Amino acid sequence: MKNYGGKANSLLKLKENKINIPEFFIIDEQEYIQFLNDNYLVKKIESLFEEKKNEEIIRNILNGSFDDKFIFKIKKEFRKLNCQKVSVRSSASNEDGNFKSFAGQYNTYLNIDEDNLEKSIKKCWCSLYEKNILEYEESPNIFGMNVIVQQMVDADFAGVAFSIDPTDDKNNYSVIEIVEGLGEELVSGQKTPNKFLVRRQTSNIDLKIGTINIDHQIIVDLEKIILKIEKIYGFPVDIEYAIKGGEIFILQVRPISKMIKSIKPFSLSITRPHSIIEQEIYFKGEFYGIKNLTRGLYYFKPLFIYRSYYETVEIYYNYLDLEEDPRLIYRELDFHYDELLDRYHIAIKNIEKINTKIKSEKVDIEEISRLLISLYPFSSLGQLAGHFHDITKRVKEIFLEYRDHYDHFIHETCILLEERIRDELSEKYQNYISFLTLKEIVNQKFPSIKDLEERSKGYIYFGQLYTTDNYKKWLEDNHMCIIDEEEETDGLKGEIACSGSVSGRVCKVFSEKDFKKFKDGDILVTPMTVPKFIEVIKRAKGIITDEGGITCHASIVARELQIPCIVGCKRATKVLNDGDFVQMDGSTGIIKVK
Repeated sequence: MKNYGGKANSLLKLKENKINIPEFFIIDEQEYIQFLNDNYLVKKIESLFEEKKNEEIIRNILNGSFDDKFIFKIKKEFRKLNCQKVSVRSSASNEDGNFKSFAGQYNTYLNIDEDNLEKSIKKCWCSLYEKNILEYEESPNIFGMNVIVQQMVDADFAGVAFSIDPTDDKNNYSVIEIVEGLGEELVSGQKTPNKFLVRRQTSNIDLKIGTINIDHQIIVDLEKIILKIEKIYGFPVDIEYAIKGGEIFILQVRPISKMIKSIKPFSLSITRPHSIIEQEIYFKGEFYGIKNLTRGLYYFKPLFIYRSYYETVEIYYNYLDLEEDPRLIYRELDFHYDELLDRYHIAIKNIEKINTKIKSEKVDIEEISRLLISLYPFSSLGQLAGHFHDITKRVKEIFLEYRDHYDHFIHETCILLEERIRDELSEKYQNYISFLTLKEIVNQKFPSIKDLEERSKGYIYFGQLYTTDNYKKWLEDNHMCIIDEEEETDGLKGEIACSGSVSGRVCKVFSEKDFKKFKDGDILVTPMTVPKFIEVIKRAKGIITDEGGITCHASIVARELQIPCIVGCKRATKVLNDGDFVQMDGSTGIIKVK
């Protein structure tokens, strides 16, 4: 099916599944491109966009003319709707995603008659260039806007509903918010809604807030439709609806873009040695790279915490983001499989480019960073893909191929990049390479040694670098909290990658510089092994890692060499100390300090 953007695709899906919706027609984004070409606006808009003259772009579009064929077509479609008034609303390709809904960002026009249809379509297109969109979206799609023209329902009641209560961890309720008349005043915040909590398991109305006079059977019927739509989509949904004469019309469906929490909880995902340069690349790869790959529908926003001279960075994710079922990402990628395959081939070519450019006499740091960012979606989604069995085989194969052959590439390239940068730094900055940002290195404008010393005592990176002695205060100030496991040495547990119960002395290895302290028969404790670690792995009595699963590098090598291995312990490198004597239980995955 052609992609007409989030709203229009949803309406087509609802219609296909016989959900009651007002009749509509779609003005394809190609017709928008044709309009721009007919009015010689493409190059002009590109130039004005670069100059950030969005108001001038809008004036040019509003002053443009439609050709006679287009006017005849839309008026014919309007009359087929058999109504006096319509709504005209956007359906851009980056709207209504799981993580960013664009709710209220693009323009919608209600109660539009035939005489004002042409102007309203142009005004809808203009919303691509509104200042709020350019601030909301980092890389707007300036030539991509479908438009929906839909029958207006002269509603007795209207509102918004959630198939699950976004404030309830137990997911026991659907939430229905409702007002008299049109729902636009509810969505825009002009009216305080009446509210119903309907128990999903029984359809009982457990709570009513407000004085609205409506037959409760309509609410029960609406909730059944909501659950049916949730089943069609396969994930929790946010729905706009209207009710006229007891008949329920669904106007719009989108994924619930964020679970509503006053505090954003983050949980530990990975612990690894990372310089600030690599954190910047990592962050942009997760935030922009995945968003770009999935047409703006998904992104992850990792939180990095470095604690004084700990050598490794703890990487946290908002656990709600990861629990919003990443299978939805793979479904989206399967829907656009040919595009995914093209992007994958580009990623592999970028690996070849990086290998060539990193060996150049003069290294272009910005270019190599940009190429590395393009690889991140395949790296991070490759790690997730191994955990799901019901994503399509063709999509899984792409990500597992990347993981098996190239997953080590980003980290190793970053290390090599830092070595090349170190060679060009003056001697006084040589020891602070891990605490410099890309911008500082590219512009050759460095902080004072005193400031770099402060960074080395601890910092947080969350899209920007924050130096703080009290990271917990920073988290509180930004309405975030960390879900930490108990830091007890007794009962540390992970997943058994290679069975066998052994005891031995702990030796923590973060990088090659730790190899010299490793003794034959030590228990190797590390965030995660990489191919260069084979020198100490062969001499290890057992392996314990912070991260990974049964298909990670440590697991594969341990099984090949038949070395007992427990992976995914999360905090092993923090809880265990060099010289601790530990017992690894190969039947339970429990590690105990003797």
